[in-house]
Amino acid sequence: MKWIPSWIARSYCMLYTNKKTEIFEFEEAKNILRIEDKRKLSKILTQLKERGFLISKRDPADPRRKLFKLIDPNSIVIAFALQGQAGSKLAIDKLKAAKTLDCVLGGAYAAYRYHRYVFPGKIDLYVNREDLGIWIALLSEKAIAISIDDIPSEKAAKEHVHIHSSLTDELIKESTLINGLRYLTSEYLVVSRLKQQDKFGLTDAFAILVTEKNKIDWKKLIDLSEREKVIRELGCCLDLINFETKRTFFSRRTVGQILKKADLSFTKSFPSEVEFSPFYMEKEHYQQIGKKWNMRIYLSKAFVSKIVLDLIRR
Repeated sequence: MKWIPSWIARSYCMLYTNKKTEIFEFEEAKNILRIEDKRKLSKILTQLKERGFLISKRDPADPRRKLFKLIDPNSIVIAFALQGQAGSKLAIDKLKAAKTLDCVLGGAYAAYRYHRYVFPGKIDLYVNREDLGIWIALLSEKAIAISIDDIPSEKAAKEHVHIHSSLTDELIKESTLINGLRYLTSEYLVVSRLKQQDKFGLTDAFAILVTEKNKIDWKKLIDLSEREKVIRELGCCLDLINFETKRTFFSRRTVGQILKKADLSFTKSFPSEVEFSPFYMEKEHYQQIGKKWNMRIYLSKAFVSKIVLDLIRR
């Protein structure tokens, strides 16, 4: 974030006095600030957003219109203090500086922290809803694109942070402290990525299973996958990795424990939503493994073997 000059600060104060943190439109801002020149007003609103004092989004009813919302002054002051403690303007340094705020890193970024295989395109950050304004203000930089809950970023930048204001006690419990930051555990990530079941999620799940084989808490992983109803997917992944490595990479005992807990009374597709592409193949593969788990496996052999061979050979 960056502090604002007095001519923009006056506009912020006038807008905040009238709207607080309520949503307002361009025309409302025009009337409150008594500015007729649309270019001048647009410049003010843009400056407020770039410096972390305001957020904007497209009107769902009319995408041509923008809706605006100010960040409250208290959040801005706290964010500015935290920015002063950060070693740089990089997102990760800002996160490390915010030691007083609860947050957990998840998604592909957290998965990469374990497998070091495919570098993620964004950082998924889970925060408390009451701290959302502080995080928006703190992370606002020209070089950082910010998505907020279901509001996607409207710009491309070197870094992309997706802030989720949905931090729960469970996510904190299922996280671990690594180099001063909280990351979701490898077990929780495997299960959540198996639930997601798109190309990126399954890449992360396979990569963590391979690279963290000797560090994973297998009892925890099996119990969690059973609770989240992806235990067959987990067992199937282990068998697929064993098949592609042409050896018993995961023990028969572990696979057997999973098989005993799995409900095989109905047929499932894996992935659950089949899209015909090089990743999701129209033709079933691994039919013997599929028969064992009562699953129709549509993952291509090229997809599974590449991940396995890349990670085991390196």
